[in-house]
Amino acid sequence: MTENGAAVPKRQERGAAREQQIVSAAAELIAERGLANLRVADVAERAGLGAGHVSYYFRSKTLLLMRAIQQSEDAFIDQTEATLARIRDPWKRLAKFIELSAANGPRDPGWVLWFEVWSNAAQSDEVARLHEELDARSCALLADIIRHGCDQGVFTTDDPTQAAIVLAATIDGLSIQLTLGKAGLTARQVNRLCLDTARTLLTH
Repeated sequence: MTENGAAVPKRQERGAAREQQIVSAAAELIAERGLANLRVADVAERAGLGAGHVSYYFRSKTLLLMRAIQQSEDAFIDQTEATLARIRDPWKRLAKFIELSAANGPRDPGWVLWFEVWSNAAQSDEVARLHEELDARSCALLADIIRHGCDQGVFTTDDPTQAAIVLAATIDGLSIQLTLGKAGLTARQVNRLCLDTARTLLTH
């Protein structure tokens, strides 16, 4: 490969690395301060780059939010699929999904990021479409877990997809309360309540 040809992939790699630095920095700051209080200068400082780099890769704070939540969800799906593949027991597999999905305490950064997505989805069709896409991926993974349990004769439901929607809504609702710091609510309680809901949905 020529010197010029070799330089192109290297520039692309550097560009991708910078973009990753910016997205990671933005995700942290959005969780800490909210999107409305996010400043380009702060993202640049957290990423260790110049402000011009942030503006070059992302023309708006909304795009930063979208990339941040997409990166977070991609990591969640990859981690969850890899973890669940090692668990054969349907109930243990479902319990692990709940544990990985639900908030782990007040001001859980991942869930605070979702709060910003929901808020902006109400105002932006672009964010709303991304939200729908990411939510559908997570719900499809949950539905597959339920189908696996049904195939093993452990779960009973006429509609795994509908059961997944209800259980996902339970996880969301309890996680929101935990993230907001509801008095007396713990991550262990959230997991237990979600499993109780699952037992109601999936056993007769």
